[in-house]
Amino acid sequence: MSLIRTRAQQSMCQAMQLVQQVAQCDEKVQEIYGGLCHDFPILTRTCGLCQAIAFSADKAQSDDKARAEAHQLLLQHVGKILGIETDGTRGANDPLLQKIIAADALQYMLYTRQVLHAWVYFKRFAVSILGVKTGGSRE
Repeated sequence: MSLIRTRAQQSMCQAMQLVQQVAQCDEKVQEIYGGLCHDFPILTRTCGLCQAIAFSADKAQSDDKARAEAHQLLLQHVGKILGIETDGTRGANDPLLQKIIAADALQYMLYTRQVLHAWVYFKRFAVSILGVKTGGSRE
């Protein structure tokens, strides 16, 4: 018997698996990533998906190893939501950033909707799995 799942159920399962992987990382990475889970939708709504991704792509090149790793994880997770494989390339050559830049208006709006729809679960799991509340503070 085949199980049919709603998009919300699929997004929730995917977010839970990805955030559980982050729980295996260094505590500082978890804290930064958890804060990003709370801030990313705001940045996306304020500036647009392209600028939010460009921001994280830039921060993924940071000299601060934990910050760079947290932003790289965020990019990988957004890529997984959108079905775009990232290869670890950082900065302007990031495949996720390139795909979003190349998208037409309708595809760009779809990408934005998909990310914002799924990111609700990332925020919830940042609190329940990583213990990071809004503002990036630990419980």
